Amino acid sequence: MTFEKEKGRSLIVGIAAGLAGAATVALFATFGITSAGAVVPLFASLAIIVGTAHYWKTLHAQGLHDEFRQVKRRLSVLEDSIAETQGLVQLSGLNQPFPLPFGGSWALTPDAAVVLAREVVIRRPEVVVELGSGVSTLLVGRLLRQLGRGRLISLDHDPSWARETRRQVLADGLQDYVEVVDAPMVRQKFDGQAFDWYRIPEQLRDIGEIDMITVDGPPQATDTGILSRYPALPAFAEQLSEQALIYVDDASRETEQAMVKKWLLQYPGWTSRMIDTVPGTCLLERQK
Repeated sequence: MTFEKEKGRSLIVGIAAGLAGAATVALFATFGITSAGAVVPLFASLAIIVGTAHYWKTLHAQGLHDEFRQVKRRLSVLEDSIAETQGLVQLSGLNQPFPLPFGGSWALTPDAAVVLAREVVIRRPEVVVELGSGVSTLLVGRLLRQLGRGRLISLDHDPSWARETRRQVLADGLQDYVEVVDAPMVRQKFDGQAFDWYRIPEQLRDIGEIDMITVDGPPQATDTGILSRYPALPAFAEQLSEQALIYVDDASRETEQAMVKKWLLQYPGWTSRMIDTVPGTCLLERQK
Protein backbone atom coordinates (compact mmCIF):
# COMPACT_ATOMS: atom_id res chain seq x y z
CA MET A 1 0.00 0.00 0.00
CA THR A 2 1.37 3.49 -0.92
CA PHE A 3 1.91 6.25 1.60
CA GLU A 4 -0.89 8.43 0.18
CA LYS A 5 -3.35 5.54 0.30
CA GLU A 6 -2.39 4.82 3.91
CA LYS A 7 -2.97 8.46 4.89
CA GLY A 8 -6.36 8.41 3.22
CA ARG A 9 -7.24 5.20 5.02
CA SER A 10 -6.32 6.75 8.39
CA LEU A 11 -8.61 9.71 7.82
CA ILE A 12 -11.41 7.43 6.72
CA VAL A 13 -10.92 5.33 9.88
CA GLY A 14 -11.28 8.46 12.04
CA ILE A 15 -14.37 9.71 10.23
CA ALA A 16 -15.97 6.27 10.26
CA ALA A 17 -15.32 5.94 13.99
CA GLY A 18 -16.94 9.34 14.63
CA LEU A 19 -19.98 8.48 12.56
CA ALA A 20 -20.31 5.12 14.25
CA GLY A 21 -20.20 6.80 17.65
CA ALA A 22 -22.83 9.34 16.69
CA ALA A 23 -25.07 6.60 15.29
CA THR A 24 -24.75 4.62 18.52
CA VAL A 25 -25.76 7.58 20.67
CA ALA A 26 -28.70 8.31 18.36
CA LEU A 27 -29.79 4.70 18.77
CA PHE A 28 -29.67 5.07 22.57
CA ALA A 29 -31.82 8.20 22.33
CA THR A 30 -34.37 6.36 20.20
CA PHE A 31 -34.93 3.91 23.05
CA GLY A 32 -35.31 6.68 25.59
CA ILE A 33 -31.78 6.62 26.93
CA THR A 34 -31.63 10.42 26.80
CA SER A 35 -28.60 10.61 29.07
CA ALA A 36 -26.62 9.21 26.16
CA GLY A 37 -26.96 12.62 24.50
CA ALA A 38 -24.32 13.90 26.86
CA VAL A 39 -21.91 11.29 25.59
CA VAL A 40 -22.02 12.55 21.97
CA PRO A 41 -19.24 15.15 22.27
CA LEU A 42 -17.04 12.75 24.26
CA PHE A 43 -17.58 9.85 21.86
CA ALA A 44 -16.93 12.01 18.77
CA SER A 45 -13.79 13.51 20.32
CA LEU A 46 -12.50 10.06 21.20
CA ALA A 47 -13.05 8.86 17.63
CA ILE A 48 -11.16 11.87 16.23
CA ILE A 49 -8.27 11.26 18.62
CA VAL A 50 -8.07 7.59 17.60
CA GLY A 51 -8.13 8.44 13.90
CA THR A 52 -5.52 11.19 14.30
CA ALA A 53 -3.24 8.90 16.30
CA HIS A 54 -3.51 6.23 13.63
CA TYR A 55 -2.74 8.79 10.94
CA TRP A 56 0.44 10.03 12.62
CA LYS A 57 1.53 6.51 13.45
CA THR A 58 1.26 5.65 9.76
CA LEU A 59 3.15 8.82 8.83
CA HIS A 60 6.00 7.95 11.22
CA ALA A 61 6.14 4.32 10.08
CA GLN A 62 6.32 5.36 6.43
CA GLY A 63 9.17 7.74 7.22
CA LEU A 64 11.11 4.96 8.93
CA HIS A 65 10.42 2.62 6.00
CA ASP A 66 11.78 5.18 3.49
CA GLU A 67 14.91 5.70 5.58
CA PHE A 68 15.45 1.93 5.80
CA ARG A 69 15.17 1.57 2.02
CA GLN A 70 17.72 4.35 1.50
CA VAL A 71 20.16 2.72 3.93
CA LYS A 72 19.65 -0.67 2.26
CA ARG A 73 20.26 0.83 -1.19
CA ARG A 74 23.44 2.57 -0.02
CA LEU A 75 24.71 -0.61 1.60
CA SER A 76 24.11 -2.49 -1.66
CA VAL A 77 26.12 0.11 -3.61
CA LEU A 78 28.90 -0.06 -1.00
CA GLU A 79 28.95 -3.86 -1.17
CA ASP A 80 29.30 -3.75 -4.98
CA SER A 81 32.09 -1.18 -4.72
CA ILE A 82 33.98 -3.33 -2.22
CA ALA A 83 33.63 -6.39 -4.47
CA GLU A 84 34.93 -4.48 -7.48
CA THR A 85 37.83 -3.03 -5.50
CA GLN A 86 38.81 -6.49 -4.32
CA GLY A 87 38.72 -7.65 -7.93
CA LEU A 88 41.01 -4.82 -9.05
CA VAL A 89 43.48 -5.64 -6.29
CA GLN A 90 43.57 -9.31 -7.31
CA LEU A 91 44.10 -8.38 -10.98
CA SER A 92 46.90 -5.92 -10.17
CA GLY A 93 49.48 -8.69 -10.41
CA LEU A 94 48.94 -9.10 -14.16
CA ASN A 95 51.84 -8.00 -16.33
CA GLN A 96 50.11 -5.22 -18.25
CA PRO A 97 51.57 -2.30 -20.21
CA PHE A 98 48.46 -0.21 -19.58
CA PRO A 99 45.35 -0.58 -17.34
CA LEU A 100 42.41 -2.65 -18.42
CA PRO A 101 39.48 -0.39 -19.44
CA PHE A 102 37.11 -1.26 -16.60
CA GLY A 103 34.02 0.85 -16.12
CA GLY A 104 30.90 1.67 -18.10
CA SER A 105 27.51 0.04 -18.08
CA TRP A 106 28.56 -2.83 -20.40
CA ALA A 107 32.09 -3.50 -19.18
CA LEU A 108 33.08 -6.64 -17.32
CA THR A 109 33.28 -5.82 -13.61
CA PRO A 110 36.58 -6.51 -11.79
CA ASP A 111 35.13 -9.20 -9.51
CA ALA A 112 33.62 -11.04 -12.50
CA ALA A 113 36.95 -10.63 -14.31
CA VAL A 114 38.74 -12.37 -11.43
CA VAL A 115 36.48 -15.42 -11.86
CA LEU A 116 37.20 -15.50 -15.60
CA ALA A 117 40.95 -15.09 -15.07
CA ARG A 118 41.03 -17.88 -12.50
CA GLU A 119 39.25 -20.31 -14.83
CA VAL A 120 41.57 -19.51 -17.75
CA VAL A 121 44.69 -20.08 -15.63
CA ILE A 122 43.38 -23.31 -14.11
CA ARG A 123 41.98 -24.82 -17.31
CA ARG A 124 44.65 -23.59 -19.77
CA PRO A 125 42.27 -23.66 -22.77
CA GLU A 126 43.59 -24.08 -26.29
CA VAL A 127 40.58 -22.40 -27.94
CA VAL A 128 38.39 -19.74 -26.33
CA VAL A 129 35.35 -18.29 -28.11
CA GLU A 130 34.10 -14.96 -26.85
CA LEU A 131 30.66 -13.54 -27.62
CA GLY A 132 30.96 -9.79 -27.28
CA SER A 133 34.41 -8.16 -27.23
CA GLY A 134 35.80 -5.70 -24.70
CA VAL A 135 37.64 -5.88 -21.39
CA SER A 136 37.48 -9.67 -21.31
CA THR A 137 39.21 -9.81 -24.72
CA LEU A 138 42.31 -8.09 -23.38
CA LEU A 139 42.22 -9.95 -20.07
CA VAL A 140 42.02 -13.42 -21.62
CA GLY A 141 44.55 -12.47 -24.29
CA ARG A 142 47.07 -11.39 -21.67
CA LEU A 143 46.58 -14.58 -19.71
CA LEU A 144 47.05 -16.74 -22.80
CA ARG A 145 50.25 -14.86 -23.56
CA GLN A 146 51.52 -15.47 -20.04
CA LEU A 147 50.63 -19.15 -20.35
CA GLY A 148 52.36 -19.26 -23.73
CA ARG A 149 49.48 -21.14 -25.34
CA GLY A 150 45.92 -20.85 -26.59
CA ARG A 151 43.91 -18.69 -28.93
CA LEU A 152 40.92 -16.40 -28.42
CA ILE A 153 38.39 -15.71 -31.17
CA SER A 154 36.05 -12.87 -30.26
CA LEU A 155 32.79 -12.28 -32.17
CA ASP A 156 31.25 -8.81 -32.19
CA HIS A 157 28.21 -7.58 -34.10
CA ASP A 158 29.19 -3.89 -33.80
CA PRO A 159 31.89 -3.02 -36.40
CA SER A 160 32.99 0.18 -34.63
CA TRP A 161 33.29 -1.54 -31.26
CA ALA A 162 35.15 -4.47 -32.83
CA ARG A 163 37.52 -2.02 -34.50
CA GLU A 164 38.24 -0.33 -31.17
CA THR A 165 38.90 -3.70 -29.52
CA ARG A 166 41.30 -4.63 -32.32
CA ARG A 167 43.12 -1.33 -31.79
CA GLN A 168 43.65 -2.17 -28.12
CA VAL A 169 44.68 -5.73 -28.96
CA LEU A 170 47.41 -4.38 -31.24
CA ALA A 171 48.49 -1.79 -28.67
CA ASP A 172 48.87 -4.59 -26.13
CA GLY A 173 50.76 -6.83 -28.56
CA LEU A 174 48.18 -9.63 -28.33
CA GLN A 175 47.62 -10.22 -32.05
CA ASP A 176 49.30 -13.65 -31.87
CA TYR A 177 46.72 -14.81 -29.32
CA VAL A 178 43.57 -12.81 -30.09
CA GLU A 179 41.43 -12.38 -33.21
CA VAL A 180 38.42 -10.06 -33.13
CA VAL A 181 35.96 -10.97 -35.89
CA ASP A 182 33.09 -8.91 -37.29
CA ALA A 183 30.01 -11.13 -36.92
CA PRO A 184 26.81 -9.33 -38.00
CA MET A 185 23.47 -10.43 -36.64
CA VAL A 186 21.47 -12.64 -38.97
CA ARG A 187 18.16 -14.48 -38.60
CA GLN A 188 18.74 -18.19 -37.96
CA LYS A 189 17.16 -21.11 -36.13
CA PHE A 190 18.43 -22.94 -33.05
CA ASP A 191 16.49 -25.79 -31.48
CA GLY A 192 13.53 -24.94 -33.69
CA GLN A 193 13.34 -21.29 -32.65
CA ALA A 194 14.37 -18.24 -34.70
CA PHE A 195 16.95 -15.83 -33.28
CA ASP A 196 18.90 -12.80 -34.46
CA TRP A 197 22.41 -14.02 -33.68
CA TYR A 198 26.01 -13.84 -34.81
CA ARG A 199 26.93 -15.10 -38.25
CA ILE A 200 29.61 -17.65 -37.40
CA PRO A 201 32.78 -17.26 -39.53
CA GLU A 202 34.17 -20.26 -41.38
CA GLN A 203 37.51 -20.14 -39.55
CA LEU A 204 35.67 -20.79 -36.31
CA ARG A 205 33.89 -23.82 -37.75
CA ASP A 206 37.21 -25.21 -38.92
CA ILE A 207 39.10 -24.60 -35.69
CA GLY A 208 38.14 -27.91 -34.06
CA GLU A 209 37.27 -28.33 -30.39
CA ILE A 210 36.40 -25.35 -28.20
CA ASP A 211 37.49 -25.38 -24.56
CA MET A 212 35.78 -22.25 -23.27
CA ILE A 213 32.97 -19.90 -24.29
CA THR A 214 32.40 -16.53 -22.62
CA VAL A 215 28.83 -15.31 -23.09
CA ASP A 216 28.56 -11.52 -22.83
CA GLY A 217 26.66 -10.78 -26.02
CA PRO A 218 24.71 -10.02 -28.07
CA PRO A 219 22.80 -7.25 -26.22
CA GLN A 220 19.81 -8.62 -24.37
CA ALA A 221 16.44 -7.42 -25.68
CA THR A 222 14.26 -5.40 -23.32
CA ASP A 223 11.59 -8.04 -23.83
CA THR A 224 12.42 -10.65 -21.17
CA GLY A 225 10.59 -13.26 -23.22
CA ILE A 226 13.34 -13.13 -25.83
CA LEU A 227 16.48 -14.98 -24.73
CA SER A 228 18.90 -13.21 -27.07
CA ARG A 229 21.96 -15.13 -25.81
CA TYR A 230 20.41 -18.59 -25.81
CA PRO A 231 22.06 -19.73 -29.11
CA ALA A 232 25.52 -19.72 -27.48
CA LEU A 233 25.26 -23.37 -26.42
CA PRO A 234 23.33 -24.91 -29.36
CA ALA A 235 25.53 -23.07 -31.87
CA PHE A 236 28.71 -24.73 -30.55
CA ALA A 237 27.39 -27.84 -28.78
CA GLU A 238 29.06 -30.24 -31.21
CA GLN A 239 32.42 -28.44 -31.01
CA LEU A 240 32.72 -28.27 -27.23
CA SER A 241 35.45 -30.43 -25.73
CA GLU A 242 34.77 -32.78 -22.82
CA GLN A 243 36.39 -30.31 -20.42
CA ALA A 244 34.66 -27.26 -21.91
CA LEU A 245 33.48 -24.39 -19.72
CA ILE A 246 30.73 -21.89 -20.50
CA TYR A 247 31.18 -18.59 -18.67
CA VAL A 248 27.97 -16.51 -18.46
CA ASP A 249 28.17 -12.85 -17.46
CA ASP A 250 25.15 -10.87 -16.13
CA ALA A 251 23.82 -14.14 -14.72
CA SER A 252 21.74 -12.40 -12.05
CA ARG A 253 19.35 -11.12 -14.69
CA GLU A 254 16.04 -12.87 -15.21
CA THR A 255 16.77 -13.52 -18.89
CA GLU A 256 20.14 -15.16 -18.25
CA GLN A 257 18.67 -17.32 -15.49
CA ALA A 258 15.88 -18.46 -17.84
CA MET A 259 18.49 -19.14 -20.52
CA VAL A 260 20.61 -21.33 -18.24
CA LYS A 261 17.54 -23.19 -17.04
CA LYS A 262 16.53 -23.90 -20.64
CA TRP A 263 20.05 -25.08 -21.49
CA LEU A 264 20.06 -27.54 -18.62
CA LEU A 265 16.69 -28.94 -19.69
CA GLN A 266 17.57 -29.31 -23.36
CA TYR A 267 21.17 -30.43 -22.96
CA PRO A 268 21.32 -33.14 -20.27
CA GLY A 269 24.71 -33.81 -18.79
CA TRP A 270 25.55 -30.18 -18.08
CA THR A 271 25.60 -28.62 -14.62
CA SER A 272 25.69 -24.98 -13.52
CA ARG A 273 27.23 -23.07 -10.62
CA MET A 274 26.43 -19.49 -9.62
CA ILE A 275 29.15 -17.22 -8.25
CA ASP A 276 28.27 -14.09 -6.30
CA THR A 277 29.71 -11.21 -8.32
CA VAL A 278 28.20 -7.77 -8.90
CA PRO A 279 26.49 -8.77 -12.20
CA GLY A 280 26.24 -12.45 -11.26
CA THR A 281 28.46 -15.09 -12.87
CA CYS A 282 27.37 -18.59 -13.90
CA LEU A 283 29.76 -21.39 -14.87
CA LEU A 284 28.52 -24.41 -16.80
CA GLU A 285 30.43 -27.62 -17.45
CA ARG A 286 29.68 -31.24 -18.11
CA GLN A 287 28.93 -33.44 -15.13
CA LYS A 288 31.90 -35.57 -14.18
